Amino acid sequence: MPLNSPRPPAAASLTMVTASMIAAVPMITVVMYFVLAPDDGLGEFPTTVALILLAAAVAAYSVCELAGFRTAPMQHGGTPAQVEAASWQRFTASTFVRFAICEAVFLVSIPLAFIVKSYWLVLVGAVLGLALLVWEVWPGARNQRRFAAALEARGVPSYLTGRPQDYTRPRDLG
Repeated sequence: MPLNSPRPPAAASLTMVTASMIAAVPMITVVMYFVLAPDDGLGEFPTTVALILLAAAVAAYSVCELAGFRTAPMQHGGTPAQVEAASWQRFTASTFVRFAICEAVFLVSIPLAFIVKSYWLVLVGAVLGLALLVWEVWPGARNQRRFAAALEARGVPSYLTGRPQDYTRPRDLG
């Protein structure tokens, strides 16, 4: 979407909600430090369990890349405003599903950290989870274009990345 085009309220709202949900990961990571680290410091680095987290991150990434941006194409009919609203509703639902998949990597690291008694696992889970969340969930141009391509598979414009009038410039009258 061009910089000078108006941003739909759905885009602004989704960005704000996504930022709030992503911000929870660093906050929980800091809280977990006070729960896990004060007695033994960070603990030993459990390589085997960290590899399990890495495998979970690869699995989450694969699911998001292969299935997270799939949706049924838009049907013909409706005004551009209705089509745009429906597109944003479907994109928002898809974003929340991808969020749950990506955040699971971080959430799994917490009980594993208690079992192994190592704060390192929370750190590894937070780094992997944040990287996945930013790449797969953030409602930026990449993710909008990928989802719009699925919506527009039948040739019906989704208006997810903007409407034609957002891209045209008024002609000079001089």
